[in-house]
Amino acid sequence: MLWVLISAGLGGIIGALIKFVFETVAAMKYQQKVTAKKMLHRYRYPLLRAADSLDRRLENMITFIEKKWYEDPQDDYYRLSTLYQFGSYLGWCKIIEDAAYLEFETSNKRARAFSIHFYRVFKALTGFGYFAGINASEIMGIEEATVPRLALTAIGELMIQKSDEDQEQMPQLLGFVDFSKKLKESPDFSKWFGYLEKGILSNHQPSKSSARWNRLLVVASILRAFITFLDPKSRQTKPRQIHYLKRMNSKVAEKVRGELLEMKLQEIVVS
Repeated sequence: MLWVLISAGLGGIIGALIKFVFETVAAMKYQQKVTAKKMLHRYRYPLLRAADSLDRRLENMITFIEKKWYEDPQDDYYRLSTLYQFGSYLGWCKIIEDAAYLEFETSNKRARAFSIHFYRVFKALTGFGYFAGINASEIMGIEEATVPRLALTAIGELMIQKSDEDQEQMPQLLGFVDFSKKLKESPDFSKWFGYLEKGILSNHQPSKSSARWNRLLVVASILRAFITFLDPKSRQTKPRQIHYLKRMNSKVAEKVRGELLEMKLQEIVVS
C-alpha cells in the first residue's frame, strides 16, 4: 500500500512538472512569435525602401557603367551616394538581425522563407558558389571579387545611430551628410567600406570574363528578387524584371537562374 501511495504521489508530481514545463515553453514560444512578427512588421517597410533605393542605383550603375561615374575624379557624389545606399540597406539588415526575428521564428514557414531570401543577398555579395567549376582562364579575378561577410556586418553597425532614447522608438541611420563626413574622416568607415569598393564597386570592366562585373550583376539580380519577395504585388515599389543574366558569363547565369527558379520568379526573368 505504501509503495502504491508513493508511486501515485511521484506520478502526480512528475505530471504536474511536465504540465508546467510544457505550458511555460509553449507560452514562451508563443510570446517569441508575437514579438518576432511585430519586429518584422515594424522593419519591413524601411528595409524594402532601402533595398529599392539600392536596386535603382545598381541598375543605373550597370546601365551606364561605361561612363565611369563611380571613379569620376572631379565629382565624388556618385561614389558617396552609392556607398550610402549600400550602407543604408546593410544598416536595416543589421537592425533586423539584432531584433532576433530570425532566431525566434526559425520553425515558422513564413519566417523561414523570409530568412532564405534575406540571406541570399548576403550570399550574392560573398559566396563563391556562383563561380564553382569555372577556371581562371574563363573568368579573371574570382578571388578578389567578393566582400567578407563580417565587413558587411561592420558596415551595418557603422550606419546605425547610437541612442539612449526609448527602445520603442524606430532606430535611425546616419544621414547622408554625416555619412559623407565620416567616410572621409573615420578610419573605420574607410576600412570597412573599402572592402565593398574593392570587392564589387570599383574599376569595372563590363566583360563576361570579369569576376567583379559578374558579381555586380549577381547582386543586382538577387536583390531585385528579394524586393519582389517583400512586395510581391508591387504596392510600394515599381515592378521590374530581372534582365541582367544575359550580360553574365553563361555558367554564372545558369546558377543565378536556378536560384530564381527556386524562388518561383521565372516570370520576371528576362533571358
